[in-house]
Amino acid sequence: MRTLFIADLHLSENHPQITAAFFSFLEKETVNIDTLYILGDLFEVWIGDDERTPLMNQVAEHLSTTSHQHNFNIFYIHGNRDFMLGKKFAKQSNMTLLNEHTEIDLYGRNTLILHGDTLCLADKSYQKMRKIIHNPLLQFIFNRLPLSLRKKIGWKIRTASQSKKSDKPRYIMGVTQSEVARLMVKHDTLQLIHGHTHQVSQNDFELQGQPATRFDVGDWFKQVSFVEATPSQTKIIIHPINYYAPETDEALNS
Repeated sequence: MRTLFIADLHLSENHPQITAAFFSFLEKETVNIDTLYILGDLFEVWIGDDERTPLMNQVAEHLSTTSHQHNFNIFYIHGNRDFMLGKKFAKQSNMTLLNEHTEIDLYGRNTLILHGDTLCLADKSYQKMRKIIHNPLLQFIFNRLPLSLRKKIGWKIRTASQSKKSDKPRYIMGVTQSEVARLMVKHDTLQLIHGHTHQVSQNDFELQGQPATRFDVGDWFKQVSFVEATPSQTKIIIHPINYYAPETDEALNS
């Protein structure tokens, strides 16, 4: 029995090595798992389910085919780059969409899962922007704009976000511990799993006199990282980005 958590792959046509690693991961790591949780930002940018690039179609096909072949469930929490990902793509991918903060029973342990951007309160400029782009009325209007215009807006926002991110100190991009504690107390949990910060880590601390743990899943730009949970333990696994490549398998067998 295994459950896996991934986040922040930021799939795009510009990084085929990440896409290849993801497809190999699906084929090799999802054998004998119960569930795969994708905690947001699977794609670099998402402007609507009506944009269907070859990459999007390939990802949907791989998710659907692998989950049916290996008989596991896929759940998805939106990230800050793909918060417009909708029910149509989710259905095609055989995924179930979850609320931004979701409690799950992880082999008898109540666990809070989320993308993680709501934890980064020190990043005040992002939090202000987040309130704007998550406004239901603005999303309604945006979805009714021509696809070509949405593409321009989406990539403009992405470029501006990357530029601002490169200028921010690492501590601003990290989580705010007081917010971590507040949410964990609110959801009555001692275990939290998230992405967004790209700072893969396991953080152990004390919460109301009890040992608690926060897992940061990490991104896939230079390595493959994911959280694996079993009935006996929860841990982070890290591999080189080409770990699942065919030549790796040949080298191991030689």
